[in-house]
Amino acid sequence: MLSNKIINILFYLFLAIIISTIIFAIYVEISPHMKNIWYRTNSSGEKSFQLENLFILMSGPLNYDFYWHPRYYDINYFIYLFITFIIIEIIK
Repeated sequence: MLSNKIINILFYLFLAIIISTIIFAIYVEISPHMKNIWYRTNSSGEKSFQLENLFILMSGPLNYDFYWHPRYYDINYFIYLFITFIIIEIIK
């Protein structure tokens, strides 16, 4: 059985993932530099959710090193995750 300490760590990690994902998704969708990442016009001319584009952008730092330059921290999902986890640690 998992101890309470491990359960708490997993809970806060899960919470950080959820919060940072929501904030990241909203930011890249409304950012003047990005826009139309996951809610865009498809080939039929209709607005639709394209969540695979969001997942591609989220995994970008694992594939391309330019995401780790400070200029691109605003579109680096792992920076959001790290900052959210630090904020949760400070609050709790």
